[in-house]
Amino acid sequence: MRGNPPIRRQGGDEVVEARLDNLIDFLNDEQSQPDDVLLKMCIAHYQFEVIHPFRDGNGRVGRIMNLHIITRNHQLDLPILYLSRYILEHKQDYYEYLAGVSQRGDWKSWFLYLLKAVEWTSRLTLRKVNDIIESKEEILDVLRSQTDVRRPEDLAEAIFTQPYIKVNHLTERGVYAENTARNYLNELAELQILEKKEIKGKHYYINPALVEILSY
Repeated sequence: MRGNPPIRRQGGDEVVEARLDNLIDFLNDEQSQPDDVLLKMCIAHYQFEVIHPFRDGNGRVGRIMNLHIITRNHQLDLPILYLSRYILEHKQDYYEYLAGVSQRGDWKSWFLYLLKAVEWTSRLTLRKVNDIIESKEEILDVLRSQTDVRRPEDLAEAIFTQPYIKVNHLTERGVYAENTARNYLNELAELQILEKKEIKGKHYYINPALVEILSY
């Protein structure tokens, strides 16, 4: 696939559809070059952005597509590598290198930019994952040593599934009965492991350790 000028300048729904068909064929062709999945991701992202099929949201869709390509080609087991932060923090470079392909055929700078985004995001994501595991283990130790919580592993896993938890999150998963779940969450709030908040009459239990990890 070669670089093309922004599709809007060429005009016509048929041209847009033809370019999208070309992109889809490229993505679905497992024999297509390059063999490296990340280079294929770089090419596909460029092509989608210059096609620019939507009035709004093309950047977000393109970044989601990056993740889809990586996971679909078994480079990740779970979709946890989000390039949005790096791209948004280096937006000027992003547009400069994107235009460089269209105007000068400068694929090298584009490849290096997105590959740097993957490297930077991978290091940050690995740090977050390790910190989450460490924090969860620390809280699990507290549950085992300072409480009489049954199945402490299940409770520790539940409160690190997302930044906040409610009683029904535990009951719907069959972890605990309603009263037991409420008592355990209140106990964690008393131990200052969770922060209990009431919003419109409903109680939420926030995991500040997880919030802090996800925020950096």
